[in-house]
Amino acid sequence: PGERVGPIRRVQVDTGAMLSPFSAFLVLRGMTTLAVRMERHSATALALARWLEGRDGVRLVAHPSLASHPQHEVARRQFDVGGGMLAFELEGGRAAGAAFIDALTVPERTASLGSVHTMVMHPPTTSHRQLSDSELAEAGIDPGLLRCSVGLEDLDDLVEDFARGLAAARAAVGPAVGASAG
Repeated sequence: PGERVGPIRRVQVDTGAMLSPFSAFLVLRGMTTLAVRMERHSATALALARWLEGRDGVRLVAHPSLASHPQHEVARRQFDVGGGMLAFELEGGRAAGAAFIDALTVPERTASLGSVHTMVMHPPTTSHRQLSDSELAEAGIDPGLLRCSVGLEDLDDLVEDFARGLAAARAAVGPAVGASAG
């Protein structure tokens, strides 16, 4: 039985067992404002993704509404909006990712995405922590990968906070990464 329970327990730890009655009530109550929240969530995420593109120390930004995204044309045809999730890779790997997150003051610190609050997580040390560096590489997960679920905060506040995070990431990995301030 132990060999059967172990894999199930690992999934439950990562995903949760079930929705509590109160959480279900909150989800149902929030459905009436979902469309308005999604519009803001998506618009802010796209603006933040555009701001991140080309910044010193940022290797890659992934959001389906960006022209640089490999599936941009498919997303443009199939979606009204690109959604509020984005991912970006920092030069400098794990150290840069940790420094970036530690410098943030607006996003909540959590490993769970999808809220009215912006959240940033580092998959190599959270959702994919069980993978070795070689397994991460095989799965296409860069050590500097960050995932962001953009909330309803003011874009200017997020940009200011992310600029602080990028400066901290560059400082953590030394002058070889991102030579000038972004």
